[in-house]
Amino acid sequence: MGTANGGSVRGRGWAAGAVAVVVVLGGGGCAGRGGEQRPGRLRDLLLSAERLPPGYVLRAGAAGLTTTGAPGGGAGPGPLVAVDCGEFDTGSFLTRHAPPLEDVAVGLERVPAGGRDRGWSGRESLERYPPGRAGRVLADLRAAALRCAAAGTAVVAGTGSERTVAVEPLGDGLLLRVTRRATGGGGPTWIDRTAVVRSGDVLLVVRESGGEQESAELPVVLGAAVAAYRDAAGE
Repeated sequence: MGTANGGSVRGRGWAAGAVAVVVVLGGGGCAGRGGEQRPGRLRDLLLSAERLPPGYVLRAGAAGLTTTGAPGGGAGPGPLVAVDCGEFDTGSFLTRHAPPLEDVAVGLERVPAGGRDRGWSGRESLERYPPGRAGRVLADLRAAALRCAAAGTAVVAGTGSERTVAVEPLGDGLLLRVTRRATGGGGPTWIDRTAVVRSGDVLLVVRESGGEQESAELPVVLGAAVAAYRDAAGE
């Protein structure tokens, strides 16, 4: 893993290839081909079983999954730009600290093929914001990740670990990478990755469940999610 400014060589190569896929979303308006408007239901822009790459399926019971648009009870969350660095490990940090007008999500997985193959699991979500807000959310997210780039400590399941956060450009969006290593060595390295790209007032987010190494599957799923979004939006 490298720093937030440079990332690892592998990470930079990933981003260079993925930019060609996601840059087509751009930051443009909401009209599709021939001036037609995008579907009114945000859910219609999510990946469906028919649009998944070969070998991938919707997680059981995940077809109707929705993300948490607002925290329940207690004190309200702080702004995204000041998010606690430990929250980058959680899947709800974006909607908790930058609540959208509407958000929908679906769980995804690839079943292990056997042997050393552990499969893949993750989630796609779409977050719709008020006009002009999505760009500000992305800027705040980048600023928070850069602030958290220095190594920090965390406790996971009673075990101390060192946590680092890296961020790099991804078209009109970014790739977040959170790495945890057991303090003092002797334990596995755990990597969580989240890709966030923007289309007008919508953020398309693909989060990969953590693993001990970076896989080539996040860009595959991200590419499928972008293609499904563009197709349903009539772009």
